[in-house]
Amino acid sequence: MMIYKKSCSKNNRKSKSNLKRQRHKSLNKNTFKKDHQKTNKVNTSLILANKPLSARYIFLILFVTAIALIAIYYKSILIYGEQVYHTDLFNSDTLAIEETSTQELEDSKSDEQKYASTHTSIPFIRPFDAVLPVTENKTSKLAVAELEDIKQNKNTAEVKSDQQVDIENSLMGPDLKTHSDTIYHNKPKTELALQDELIKIQGDIELPHEPLPIVLTSNDKVFFAGDSLMQGVAPYVKKMLFKQYKIESLDLSKQSTGLAYPSAFDWPKTINDNLIADPSIKLLVVFLGANDPWDFPVKGYVKYAKFKSELWEEHYRLRIESILNSAIEHDVQVLWLAAPCMRKPKLNNGMVYLNNLYKSELEKVQQHFLTTNELLGCTYEKFSNFIATDKAKIKVRVDDGVHFTSTGQKILAKAIMEKIIYKELEDTHSD
Repeated sequence: MMIYKKSCSKNNRKSKSNLKRQRHKSLNKNTFKKDHQKTNKVNTSLILANKPLSARYIFLILFVTAIALIAIYYKSILIYGEQVYHTDLFNSDTLAIEETSTQELEDSKSDEQKYASTHTSIPFIRPFDAVLPVTENKTSKLAVAELEDIKQNKNTAEVKSDQQVDIENSLMGPDLKTHSDTIYHNKPKTELALQDELIKIQGDIELPHEPLPIVLTSNDKVFFAGDSLMQGVAPYVKKMLFKQYKIESLDLSKQSTGLAYPSAFDWPKTINDNLIADPSIKLLVVFLGANDPWDFPVKGYVKYAKFKSELWEEHYRLRIESILNSAIEHDVQVLWLAAPCMRKPKLNNGMVYLNNLYKSELEKVQQHFLTTNELLGCTYEKFSNFIATDKAKIKVRVDDGVHFTSTGQKILAKAIMEKIIYKELEDTHSD
């Protein structure tokens, strides 16, 4: 019995030790497998990292990246340039001041009709026709007074005949500046003084600088030309014109355009071609400048014309004149909107300079120039995105500091409408 027990205990010890050895071996095998798998993964990753990429794969990655960058750049630059033509422009509640717009438009319409009925029947008088009657009245008084003095002078018998002839001619309204040099130098001092006085009077009489009112009928058409700023304003004016007066419009506004680079888009040519093609156009509304304060190439010069230089201004003025001359040639009035204040100082200073050019050229031909800063609640010295009302501040400019919100667009559209006087067509079928 003792031997059996000893053998059993020995067998038990052996079996326990065998189990421990087996467990140890299995654990070693498992750990070896895991380590082997890890080393395989590391080796594969190293192989992939060290393996050179194919040219096709690299090209594909660069192509996708380039497309993504171009899309982001284009969207960031032109996000506010593209304006959506809303079908319901006037049903929104974004403009707080539009609560009384319908009544104001009706009142303005009745006032405009009264103005048109009382003023449009007056014939147009040329500036020189308006000046001559005033000149004749003043010259006649001076001439009569001088004639009396000459009659009392007995020592100027020969001068008397010449004086009387000239004074009689002056009573009939001649222009003394057309006298020949020989007669002028042979005149005595009294007559020279008279002529100088007459010329001075004529110089003191200023020609009218106010442009004629913009009067349109339902048969007339309005032409909108400009950049992305006009793209937002023109649809509202078109809607108002047709809704109130049944006036059709032509909107050719195009983003990223101006007068600086006619090779990209030639506004003078585009405007002239459309005025020739459509004689019903009677009003040209222009809104340009935001894309123009840069150097541009000039034909015949190697270097670009520097912005604000004499060469730059000379060519830019010629392009403005070309537009205005085309309008005058086709009996079209012009309403030019001033470029508004901008957030960036450099761009803002450029707008100030360009507006001086626009205004001076428009004054030469007596056309309309509409300032915009007062409407948008800012100045060239201080930029603001908002206009202040009694109730609250209204945002009229977007965050880029250039373009307008829908509220700002409506404000400018209303200002354009206030410049237009509507005239009812006469009923030809009535007795």
